[in-house]
Amino acid sequence: LITGPKDTPYDNGCFEFHLYCPADYPRVPPNINLETTGHGAVRFNPNLYNCGKVCLSLLGTWRGGPNEEWNEHTSTLNQLFISIQSLIFVPEPYFNEPGYESSMGTESGTQQSISYNEVIKIGTLKWALIDQLKNPSPGFEETIKAHFLLKKDAIRAQIADWLIFAKESKSSGHYDQMVKLTDELEKELKKLEAESSK
Repeated sequence: LITGPKDTPYDNGCFEFHLYCPADYPRVPPNINLETTGHGAVRFNPNLYNCGKVCLSLLGTWRGGPNEEWNEHTSTLNQLFISIQSLIFVPEPYFNEPGYESSMGTESGTQQSISYNEVIKIGTLKWALIDQLKNPSPGFEETIKAHFLLKKDAIRAQIADWLIFAKESKSSGHYDQMVKLTDELEKELKKLEAESSK
């Protein structure tokens, strides 16, 4: 379970990954799959496919330099998890798409990145926040419950900021979707708070 870093469109979301180490691990990299995809409906990042595929040179699922590939002597699972959190769950995932980084800093690139983030925020709200509150990933129920109890105030503040941004950016329909999802999130957080105070 990897939670989305602060100030990204994944902020405080709970993302479930399944990891498999083959018999010849650590000579070869592990296999990893993202399970939080909205049942295949959401592609959370150019490096995260809606089928769950994770593209990273460390995994051999993306081309990279020799120093970026899996090394049986030095590469670790911790390195893999940190790579996902720091190289994929980034503030502007739009620019992870090959070729798009050249538009970084341009008016067009900035607008495309904003629009992309609005879609990701809705996916995060729906599947990595609300759905995880309603249907926590098996085996992580207590961890997810603790996460939301500890971070509830930060999550509320974060979502309030997302709402303001969506309203100001006038992205097509994103604000209306965000309002509905925020109401649903608040109901789930209140339910969790009520259960935990018993």
